[in-house]
Amino acid sequence: MKNIVFISALIVLIIASSCKSDENALETSAVTITFDNRISASQDLILGTTTFVNQNNETILTNELKYIISNIALIQDNGTIFEYPTANSYFIINEEDASSLTLNLTGIPLGNYTHISFGIGVDQTKYPLDGGVLNFVPQADEAGMLWNWAAGYKFIKFEGTFTPQGGTESPFAIHVGSHGMTLDNYKFVTLPLTSPINVATGNTASINVKAFVKNIIDATNQIKLEDTSDIQVDPVNAPKIATNLEGVFRVE
Repeated sequence: MKNIVFISALIVLIIASSCKSDENALETSAVTITFDNRISASQDLILGTTTFVNQNNETILTNELKYIISNIALIQDNGTIFEYPTANSYFIINEEDASSLTLNLTGIPLGNYTHISFGIGVDQTKYPLDGGVLNFVPQADEAGMLWNWAAGYKFIKFEGTFTPQGGTESPFAIHVGSHGMTLDNYKFVTLPLTSPINVATGNTASINVKAFVKNIIDATNQIKLEDTSDIQVDPVNAPKIATNLEGVFRVE
């Protein structure tokens, strides 16, 4: 009889513990983040077609635009920060590939979110090549976002042509990354959402991030392409581009 009572009590304890675990399990849902590359609020970016004029009166035509987004975090209205798992938080946005423009994130805790944060490029803890993100290395290599001669990433690849006022059309190439461990061009931004999003069970919330390409060369720092049209391993101009990238993105 004592054995029966003991076994019964043990079963009740296991069931109670299981129920408690279920109650404590974190409910999650999904969020999509879409990157909309634009020239201005009213003008979409179309590779090889749309142009803009910078403050140096140079007409810019974009033929290629790729950049790395990493370390995504979402911030709730109560201040709680959810950091997306690092190993899965490295993405290449490629204007030429429509499928790359929308990121589908799962496992997002339920709640109301008011801000989004993300890195532009690859942070020093994963640079130049780190085992924690080795799944990203082949993707970066295939997309041309790795330098062949050095174990490092191109955070942004921005190419096209420019035409000075009264001048002739010439090519430009901007490939910016960190220079080993000596010059860190990685940037991290936090953007307020225009209105909070509610992540709820059975509902996929969405965030639209606009990226204004003009600001890559024409923001805090104004880059005159006629003077410097090839910015790659450039200790002077690469940090200027990196600073400008902080002002490229907005949620609208």
